[in-house]
Amino acid sequence: MNTTTLGLKPHSKHRLKPWRVSLLIASVFLMACGGSGGAEAKPSEDKGKPTTPGKPNKPTQPETPDTDTGNGSEGGDEPVAPENPYEPEVPVEAGQISVDGTLYNDIAAAQSAIQPGSLVVLGSGVYSQGLYIGHDDVTVQGSEGTHFKGAAIQGKGTFVVDGNNVVIEGIECSGVSVPDQNGACVRQQGQDLMLSNVYFHDSEQGVLSAQGSGKLTIEYSRFEQLGKAGRAHAVYSNNDSLEIRYSRFYSSKDQGHEIKSRAPRTLIEYSEIASLSGVDSRLADVSNGGALTIRNSVLEQGPNTSNYQLIGFGLEGMTNSVAPSVVLENNIVLLERANGNVFLGLPSDSSGISISITGNDFIGEAKFNDKDQHNIPANNRLFTDRTSYGLGAFPELPDIGVQTP
Repeated sequence: MNTTTLGLKPHSKHRLKPWRVSLLIASVFLMACGGSGGAEAKPSEDKGKPTTPGKPNKPTQPETPDTDTGNGSEGGDEPVAPENPYEPEVPVEAGQISVDGTLYNDIAAAQSAIQPGSLVVLGSGVYSQGLYIGHDDVTVQGSEGTHFKGAAIQGKGTFVVDGNNVVIEGIECSGVSVPDQNGACVRQQGQDLMLSNVYFHDSEQGVLSAQGSGKLTIEYSRFEQLGKAGRAHAVYSNNDSLEIRYSRFYSSKDQGHEIKSRAPRTLIEYSEIASLSGVDSRLADVSNGGALTIRNSVLEQGPNTSNYQLIGFGLEGMTNSVAPSVVLENNIVLLERANGNVFLGLPSDSSGISISITGNDFIGEAKFNDKDQHNIPANNRLFTDRTSYGLGAFPELPDIGVQTP
């Protein structure tokens, strides 16, 4: 086994990166001044272009988002996501893997060297072997062009994570398929996982978490062309909580949802969730109720989507212990399914659900609830079509400054 020592100190999960130090200092300064302060990985190879033609020049952005500012009837600004500061901590040559400063030439050798608290940095190149992470507090970082392609281990997925407090960032993953049609780029089995600056696409599933697996956080990431037989999805969360921000979810396929969550608490903000031309199902399916918040995001229900409900809530039984609530605020919603659109699907008995739908822009014919066909509440804005909103032809999406691989 060929190894090379880089002479670096072991990675500490508690050590702040330089940009995090800068943001911390800026935040302290802004707090003292009464303000608020806040995060593009470079695209890997030619995969950085979004399916939908975007606007190349994003608007000037604040350091961190102001969650109280949105579009809508109150006349606020459109939501804008913060810039993305990601870069690997340690540069690594193509085809090499650094584990705590020691270089390895293959995944198996690198995997054996991982310890609690390890920093694993992968050089650019295509990897056909998946990675098992069994230790806690491990960070796995990719370089520009790090692509796991068709890699699956344990009959589950590319990364099988049993460790707690694991971070995976800067990785492209595609082509994952397993016999049970549930192949995921990441299978989360430990507690508390962070996915940042990942690009997961053209697989059966993006990320699948086990029941009760703590928190799943996704930021600055892109999920595209994922789904299988209506049972695998771009994100399938069985966590205790799910938080998604500054990310894109495009064109789930084979009637998969972009986001399916059984978590008691689900938060989605400053993100784009769009069917585009995909044959998907719901953009977000929060199957067992709980607390759902979607804010400051773009939601587009496309012409080929198989489900008339854009969001589903509690449709598989209100079994979560958290009091059921739905907060949908300051979003831009495009309803483009030719055979009808319902913004929010609810169970037959929805009397105990607290619902707030406010400050949203709806483009197209919008219905609130497929049970009683209420119209959208009055404290939102309605636009008949893209032209009346000032938006270009399909598949253009409003630009809120989201930066992803």
